[in-house]
Amino acid sequence: METQKDYLEKRKTPLEGYRQERVVMLVDMNSYFASVEQVANPALRGKPIAVGGEGRTVIVTASYEARKYGVKTGMTVPEARKLCPHIIFVHGNLDKYIDTSHRIHKIFLEFTDYVDVFSIDECFLDITHLVRKGSGAQDVGMAIKKRLKEEFGLICSIGIGPNRLIAKLASKFQKPDGLVEVSKEEIPELFSNLPVEELQGVGIGAKLSHKLNTLNIYTAKDIGDASISMLTSYFGVMGYHLKRMGRGEDDSKVRKYWEDDEVKSVGHSYTLPKDTRDLKVIKSYLRVLSEKVGNRLRAANLTGRTIGLVVRYSDFHTIIKHCTLKHHIKSGYDIYINAYKVFEKLLPLLKAVRLLGVNISNLLRDDKQQYFLDDISKQQKVVEMVDDINRKYGEFTLKPSSMLIADKFGK
Repeated sequence: METQKDYLEKRKTPLEGYRQERVVMLVDMNSYFASVEQVANPALRGKPIAVGGEGRTVIVTASYEARKYGVKTGMTVPEARKLCPHIIFVHGNLDKYIDTSHRIHKIFLEFTDYVDVFSIDECFLDITHLVRKGSGAQDVGMAIKKRLKEEFGLICSIGIGPNRLIAKLASKFQKPDGLVEVSKEEIPELFSNLPVEELQGVGIGAKLSHKLNTLNIYTAKDIGDASISMLTSYFGVMGYHLKRMGRGEDDSKVRKYWEDDEVKSVGHSYTLPKDTRDLKVIKSYLRVLSEKVGNRLRAANLTGRTIGLVVRYSDFHTIIKHCTLKHHIKSGYDIYINAYKVFEKLLPLLKAVRLLGVNISNLLRDDKQQYFLDDISKQQKVVEMVDDINRKYGEFTLKPSSMLIADKFGK
């Protein structure tokens, strides 16, 4: 059996030098939403499926069986059905995907505290300490893949490198179910033939790629070799970032799991099953969205006092309005009352409503100090009781009767 030392010697990488470098891993869950749905429903396994919202929508993700027909994220339902007539559409369940992500994170945390959540289906892990203790980076990757497969039935692609940039890039090279490691010594050769278009998703988009091509910059190495004066003259301060990227350099750290970014706002939006001017229906959806926002706010132990409302009409014209209160709130009912006050300023409706969104910002940590008055304290106890029941038996097991209108309309 090949030892770690044998492997490193074969790669002509000095063992001690290798161990002194950072070792960063990017775990990318493959076709995540669709895969979770296929695991949850055996009837969907091995079949082309696409996940999206209820009713008219674009595709959020497609299974690999669907991708073989050319179905891609961002396509409309008719476009996908034209490519794959027998495709199965599944209404996405964000709560399910978030819950699964949290359980996946627990597995990562068994390997390292440095788990930096990049998105709902991607995490950076810093495993430098494991490699310094003698573990092989690829062995760690294989162990993680095995756990994910055994416990969730899910597959992932893993990229390993000396920094976040290279790890992210390496994760794209083999999909699905890949495991690719790129050492610091391999970067120059890799970048000499890597088109700048391949850097999309790691810091360079399609428009920037096109602009670089017009400057005769076609590979990642070309970016690294370009003069900083030329890059900054065309791209300003970003030119420095591009130069470092072209050299495969990235000093950004992988944060510990609990080092979350400060939450700036909490919100929910929803595209209605069909356009409507019915105020009873609109008010019911506003209550649903407000309750969801309140639930998340309380779960994060936060309060807020700036209410935001998003209204998109049938012609896609979108209105965004805010109001700031004198005091902080966190209950769904309080959020709803103020969101509807903002909505009333848009009446009478001249066009049907297509989408509604509610958010709250101007946040503070909830120190419980504002609930000393008896009447407010009693209201808070009721809210906490409802939260406990819904956490135990499922979201909206207990809910306001006004939300039933949204249920009947097609929530």
